[in-house]
Amino acid sequence: MSFFKNYLSLVPGILIMFSLTACNRHNKTLQRIDEYSFNPKQAEVVNRMVDSVFAHGSPSEEEAGQLLLSKTKAQFFMAYSNANFPKGLDSTITTAVNLLEKHDSKKLVDAYYWQGMVFNLGYGKPVEAMVALEKARLILPDDDSEFEARLYQQLGSVYELLGNLDMAINYMHRVVALMNQRKDDVGCIVSNYNIYTLYRQDGQNDSADYYMQKVIRDRVKFKDNRFDLFNEGVGKYYFEHHDLKRAKYYFENTPLADGRLPEALLGLARVARMESRGQDALRYLQRSKVLADSLFLDGKSYRAIMPQYLNSLARYYSDSGDGEKELATRRRADSLEVVVRRQNTQQLNRAVVMEREYLAQQLELQHRKQSRTTLALIAVVVLATATFVFSMARKYIRASRQRLGRMQQKTYRQAHEIGKLKGQVKEISQNQIDKVVEGKSAFEVIAAGSTTMKGWSKAELDKYIAYARFVDSDYFAELDERLAAKPTIFFYLNKKGYSDSEIAHIMGVSNGSIRTMRYNIRKQVKDSGVN
Repeated sequence: MSFFKNYLSLVPGILIMFSLTACNRHNKTLQRIDEYSFNPKQAEVVNRMVDSVFAHGSPSEEEAGQLLLSKTKAQFFMAYSNANFPKGLDSTITTAVNLLEKHDSKKLVDAYYWQGMVFNLGYGKPVEAMVALEKARLILPDDDSEFEARLYQQLGSVYELLGNLDMAINYMHRVVALMNQRKDDVGCIVSNYNIYTLYRQDGQNDSADYYMQKVIRDRVKFKDNRFDLFNEGVGKYYFEHHDLKRAKYYFENTPLADGRLPEALLGLARVARMESRGQDALRYLQRSKVLADSLFLDGKSYRAIMPQYLNSLARYYSDSGDGEKELATRRRADSLEVVVRRQNTQQLNRAVVMEREYLAQQLELQHRKQSRTTLALIAVVVLATATFVFSMARKYIRASRQRLGRMQQKTYRQAHEIGKLKGQVKEISQNQIDKVVEGKSAFEVIAAGSTTMKGWSKAELDKYIAYARFVDSDYFAELDERLAAKPTIFFYLNKKGYSDSEIAHIMGVSNGSIRTMRYNIRKQVKDSGVN
């Protein structure tokens, strides 16, 4: 009997030991899955392990979010090589993000990054990808330069797809700086080539040539076939510098999988034409046009590149003296550029709205946390005062009520601020978006100096101001909202650094009108200061 009692006394200890062993084994499994998820070769193993944990275990919400994040990485690695992404992968990573956000997990920045990767590379959603990647940037850890470089590289890629080349170049310069700090020569070569392509798209050929020279100089240090992806750009550089032999070599060795292959074939046609090989030039030209049209019809990824190809094709026709085909090609390129710019502007506006909604949600969550903390502190104070003498308790209760009133007023003010922020988000109307889109072309021709504002109607001036306000919001923050259209444009151009004579030429007015507008602006500023 005593033996039986002793045995029963050991049962709780045995159960506790088994429980601790099971918890330890569970934690090690999660840790192993997390470590394997960064290795593409272990993708299938990670996928099976995650399914097994969900089938036979009961992970917490935060653990479930981490498991779904690992599963997303595994399926991404498995699908990326053949670009055949499974249905529902975007829903998987979104669920993971929601669970990790709920528990403010340390894995949240990694989840945002992979959400951006999946949206951009897997499903062709650059707006959603940009918002996710910018969320990751806001909570970026300070001690992980390798992750920071990968994040900036993806942001540069997304902004390039959205047509915001200035932001894309800015992020790629950050990548180069981080690569130099880490002494990653291969990463520097890749980043310099990316900057070269961005400057080419932006028409800054001198800057593009500078970075291409760095790529050519540094790649000879490595015998790596992966750098063959740069051959089209290297061939174009040598062709423009009249080294036909090297240009031909790099054009001919452009990989078949490279999306720039139509440009490489067109480069071979230009080399053949300059070497008086007419049949070869015609053959390369036909192959280039057929391949470009095929890529354009197959997917959206080439549609942003197509205008550049058409402009190169138009230059080929110009060099060969075929003016009719050159004109038709340039018309097609111009119409396609208008469509691409309009889509990019609409996508950027949608991204701005999504970011503001996210910030409003974050402010509301912070407000709720502060309210819960405040109410908890007040409850503690009230309970503590109840233990004191009745005479002292009344004083403490009165003070607590006063504090509660102040906290409630603060809560009402914060709720009012949240409502104002939500209202600002909804104020972006379709009419304003259309006005910004229509004003971009007017802004660009004025910036290029190809025309002036002489004879413009008030509606055309308003469209120009709408786009200028969109791209240079900092300048307009200093302007008086009571100014009419022409003084507003004068004040803006003056802030941009134009002289009075240049502004008079652009606006199509006399120097006397410029002096009058400057006097009226100073008078309004003086009057507003008095009031």
